[in-house]
Amino acid sequence: RKLKPSTTVTMNNFSDMRRRPLLKAAGLSLLAPWGAARGSLATGTMDQARLAADFEPLAAMWLGYDEGHAAFTAALAQALAPHVPLKLLVRDDHAEGQARALLAASGVPAERVQVFQHPQAMFFMRDAAVFGHDGQGGLALVDMQWSHYGWATWCQRRHGRGPEASACAAGDSEAADALDRDIAVMTGAAVFRSALAMEGGGVEVNGQGLLIANEALWLSRHPGRSRAWIEQELRRLPGIRKVIWLPQGLAQDPLHRATIVGRHVAWGTGGHTDEFVRFADARTVLLAWPDAAEAARPPVSRLNLQRMQRNFEILSAATDVQGRPLRVLKLPLPRIIERRVFLSAAADTTFSRDWTAASFPRHERRREGDWVMQVASASYLNFVVANGVVVLPDYLPHGTPRAVQQRVQADVEQAFPGRVVHWVDAVGANWVGGGAHCASLSEPRV
Repeated sequence: RKLKPSTTVTMNNFSDMRRRPLLKAAGLSLLAPWGAARGSLATGTMDQARLAADFEPLAAMWLGYDEGHAAFTAALAQALAPHVPLKLLVRDDHAEGQARALLAASGVPAERVQVFQHPQAMFFMRDAAVFGHDGQGGLALVDMQWSHYGWATWCQRRHGRGPEASACAAGDSEAADALDRDIAVMTGAAVFRSALAMEGGGVEVNGQGLLIANEALWLSRHPGRSRAWIEQELRRLPGIRKVIWLPQGLAQDPLHRATIVGRHVAWGTGGHTDEFVRFADARTVLLAWPDAAEAARPPVSRLNLQRMQRNFEILSAATDVQGRPLRVLKLPLPRIIERRVFLSAAADTTFSRDWTAASFPRHERRREGDWVMQVASASYLNFVVANGVVVLPDYLPHGTPRAVQQRVQADVEQAFPGRVVHWVDAVGANWVGGGAHCASLSEPRV
């Protein structure tokens, strides 16, 4: 069903039993494994289904809304709206009113925005769903399991194996697991079910059968599973025929709140690929690369250089599904951004309240009142591609030399010819492990 530009669609938080009639009315099937949500797919059609690459033409770009990131959302909407229709997912009427007022004040035309409501709406929309093509000229969506960014694995690292770890993991909400299926209802997408748990920010594909996977990330989402089992399931995703495994992502993107080295800590996803490796086209890969002078100083940059050197070696020797070598371009990393925080739930500042001694494994012996140096999950790789534009994070206000950012712009313009470059300040999202790509979700044109 096509929506008028100002239409609001509300998706209540109903159970699977209540969801089935709505799905049926929309021509959808909830439970058929590896079937299409709009009816069954023949085996031959399954062979034609595929996951979509970020650089492909888009029908829409989804954005989330959170009052704490309002300025960031406005900047993204301003940059994207001239190039692609926007779909905004909000939790309730109150959030919708705030979001509409924000976009209106930012000069975003109302006719460029559709608003949807869902009680589990996320700000980091990229992680809510993985889109593709169904092989019949329609939209597809992969229904992956929701792990709250590997929360069970973090609980094991914090408490070890035992009742405390189980109790910690049991506190995770299961309601968010239905969000991707409900987005399929909103878009009329075919649904492909997967046994895998992952967020969209950890799924990097070239649209032609090749997937780049961060081994540390995928293992963190599947405790007790082997890489061989994960690869077997990855090859069951629509169109995926080959997986390139990279050992680790950026040091400043650890699993939830964690120590990097010494007093340096960060809040991250556990290694989402959209922080350090991205396809620019079917055979061109962008890889995050620390500046040599920078890597000689902070320990975090030295770790990044070691990790990215190994990733570069693997990518340089890799080929696509047709056996053709990949073209690997090194994209500079911004200068390390850090701030001192104190471990105290009663701290005076918001960002310090986010960090307590309980944020770390017990064997680290962190104490309330100790200070740590938080490193932002900052990376130029966390960009957004949408039809004629590339939206890049702006780190000039945060200490990165202008020469570095000018090189980034030149490299991106080379990788994405014919697209304009737009800059937004994403540091507020970087402090909690996100960025511009995380805060948007690409709906491919079909």
